[in-house]
Amino acid sequence: MRFKNIILGIGIFIVFMFLLHNGIRAFYDKPQYSDLESCVAGGYGEFGYRPYAYPDKIGVDNCTVGKDIRDEEQRCAIAGGEVIYDYNDNGCISGVKECNYCTKEYNEAMKKYNKNVFIIAIIVGIIVLLVGYLVLSVEPVGSALMASGIGAIVYGTIANWENLGNIGRFLLLLLALILLIWIALRINKESKKSKWMFWKK
Repeated sequence: MRFKNIILGIGIFIVFMFLLHNGIRAFYDKPQYSDLESCVAGGYGEFGYRPYAYPDKIGVDNCTVGKDIRDEEQRCAIAGGEVIYDYNDNGCISGVKECNYCTKEYNEAMKKYNKNVFIIAIIVGIIVLLVGYLVLSVEPVGSALMASGIGAIVYGTIANWENLGNIGRFLLLLLALILLIWIALRINKESKKSKWMFWKK
């Protein structure tokens, strides 16, 4: 019977994690390059790839780039953009067409998306963790839900890990550790109390 509970518990955990992942994807769309105006204008495709527009000319090796173009490149790079060039008939760079901010806008959109995924996963994780604690006596549901809650918290943390910063990561892990220790102490305290009441009878 215990082996069956372990298998069921693992199954509940796996299905919950898939449900969480696909639920977020189903109701909260992930940013796409095609959704951003600067990416469409810059010729970016579904995965951010922009066709290489450099003409196939024999005289390309003899091209020189002026200081004004280099200065434009530097200004664009500092602003977080990507230079899109104009070319002459020889295939040489003749000027800067525009400073495109597709990658910058996409990264900012992904940062916001990951932050929201983190918030959703943390809220769901805490709720499921507490529900699992409340129904802990109903095995394997209680343990599986507690594991699922922890899994949701981990899922959200990984999704937003790069955006948290060192202090944010430290505080989040500290709070998670305190919560887990508190639950573990409560469970063991109740377990010892139950055993004591059993022997007293």
